[in-house]
Amino acid sequence: MSKLIHISRSQYRVLVSDVLPYERPLFFTNRFFARFLKYYGIVCDDGKLVATKNHTDGLAEMLSIIGGRPGDKRRAFQYNISKDGHEDGRRLTVIHPYHQVQMVEFYERYKTLLIDFCNRSHYSLRYPYKVATSQKRPKGFLRFLSDDTIDYHSEESIKHYFAYKHYHNINEFYDDYRFLRAEKKFSRMYKSDLEHCFDSIKPETLAEAMFNENVELCKGTFAEEFFNLNKSYLSTEEGIVIGPEFSRLYAEIILQRIDSDIERELLGMGLAHFRDYAFYRYVDDGFLFCDTEQTKDLFYDIYDACLKKYGLKRKESEDISKQYSYEHRPFLENITAGKLALIELVDCYFENRLDTFKGFRKMQRGVYDTPTALNYKVFIRSVRSIMGAYNLKYKDVMSYLLGCMQKRLSVLLHEFNDLYKQYSEAEKTSDINYQGKIIKQRYEKEFSIFLDNLIDVLFYLYQCDSRMSTSVKTVAIISQLQRFVRGKYKFDDGTWSHKFEPRMIQALDEKITELTRRLYMDMSNDPNILMEHLNMLDLQKCMMPSTQLHPNVLIGKFVENHNWTFFTIFELIHFIKEDKRYQSLLDVLYSQIAERIERLNRPGESDTESVLTFIEALCCPWISNDRKIEYLEVFRDLDKKKILKFAHKQKELFVRWRNYDVLEEVQHINNTEVY
Repeated sequence: MSKLIHISRSQYRVLVSDVLPYERPLFFTNRFFARFLKYYGIVCDDGKLVATKNHTDGLAEMLSIIGGRPGDKRRAFQYNISKDGHEDGRRLTVIHPYHQVQMVEFYERYKTLLIDFCNRSHYSLRYPYKVATSQKRPKGFLRFLSDDTIDYHSEESIKHYFAYKHYHNINEFYDDYRFLRAEKKFSRMYKSDLEHCFDSIKPETLAEAMFNENVELCKGTFAEEFFNLNKSYLSTEEGIVIGPEFSRLYAEIILQRIDSDIERELLGMGLAHFRDYAFYRYVDDGFLFCDTEQTKDLFYDIYDACLKKYGLKRKESEDISKQYSYEHRPFLENITAGKLALIELVDCYFENRLDTFKGFRKMQRGVYDTPTALNYKVFIRSVRSIMGAYNLKYKDVMSYLLGCMQKRLSVLLHEFNDLYKQYSEAEKTSDINYQGKIIKQRYEKEFSIFLDNLIDVLFYLYQCDSRMSTSVKTVAIISQLQRFVRGKYKFDDGTWSHKFEPRMIQALDEKITELTRRLYMDMSNDPNILMEHLNMLDLQKCMMPSTQLHPNVLIGKFVENHNWTFFTIFELIHFIKEDKRYQSLLDVLYSQIAERIERLNRPGESDTESVLTFIEALCCPWISNDRKIEYLEVFRDLDKKKILKFAHKQKELFVRWRNYDVLEEVQHINNTEVY
């Protein structure tokens, strides 16, 4: 069987891969919106959205709200996440649904030019080279969680519209032949980073980078259309949208022009790439290899001048993770060495102890070891020691560490599952002796202790580096544990059995709930970490009400909240559903929804947050029809019954309301690479 599978050629796949920021709540997705647009053949026509097929009652009315009216100012929805180096966090952007459809049409018209203008640099380490036609076949890695698990099919969640060279992650560069070849040839290496790259790019410089002309002189061109699209999203003098993949393409075109200018000027001075120096750039991170101080100074003089021409500059920070120099081989950063030490630590603590030499020696002495063991305090002390030894901060390695733990834990759970199932089936068929029963009980007891310590570790690590990426990884790991302990075995005789007794499930849930409660009690009023902490509510959604957070925790923390956004409102509703114990909080959330929908009445405006709020308020199965009709009162000229009926038929557009599965959403976000 081929390791690659063909992917959809639909133009609407741009919505899934290139339009939304990667760092967003798990419940928010574009794949349902892409299905909706494809089914009805939605296009932009004379400043509004229109359907070209499958017409039905309520569709035209719904499109008039989703897309806005001709001439409307369609402001993007912006939200903050925590980001080191940004006092106010990193502001990410979700563009208006109308603009999303425009972006689909833009890709369809200009995909060849996008590739062409992103293939003009010898320095770039990440750039598109063709429209992706296939992806790696998803691995059926969830079956070990429970024998009744159905593997998720995430072929529609394409990671990127284009296939990229050369690296999908900057960490891949350090051990690759390009880095090692440069280290072998040159005696010095310098690393630099651009300061607030996307915030500093002047949108109008795209035309200059492409055609050496002002954008006013590029009427009807690719450059003018891309420029106008970005201007319509933000309406700012400087900076481009941060988050979506199309912004990286916008920046890549400009940065590749800078690369070409640098190479040409250096060549005119007698310095050839790969002969006298080597320079590699991964988005806004640059790596310079050379032999002399004079070459380095000359390169950066030209580099700075070329950057200045486009309103950019190098970061002057002393942060060792962003800027450093090495004048002696090997060119090894503290962060690289620290990551290697963390990998060894994770391999040590998350290995099957029965497969180790120590476990083998114990068995020879008649002592039966257990597959799993973890001491919270010892593990954290080891992590902190590595951080101190390599002068690292948690932000430098936390996402990487959690990723390693997730991969190694999956292997360990798989091996434990195979072994424990044999003991469970033998016990069921009475093919187990007294010693075997003792061993099974020890496995179960030690595994319960392992889970308890692991949850402590994960919450500690997350609270030391509370970012969107670390919260998603933490939720993914713990959700996997929750699914595993709730899993079932199917034995050879066709019968089914739960893996563990309900008390283990309850103990795990109570542990998670207690640590989540402490997290919210200790939470600061910083709005930049609000969404990250709310992600942890995903862990509560599979629990029984008796083990969930007490309503007073969320009511006390959020009723007086003044940092409401579309994401925070609907994350809470997604968890609360119709639970009347949260009525005081629900009243606040409903009023916040009404306030945003009221904005749609403003003449000449159709802001994205209000549109998304309206759509999901109608689609949400836990908001009453009476309340939905109240929300619809702002549209006096539209048939309200038709809109409501259509919304109920559509069910989902941007938020996954029904059959929500955390692990499925994680897999959709972290889908396999495309080729």
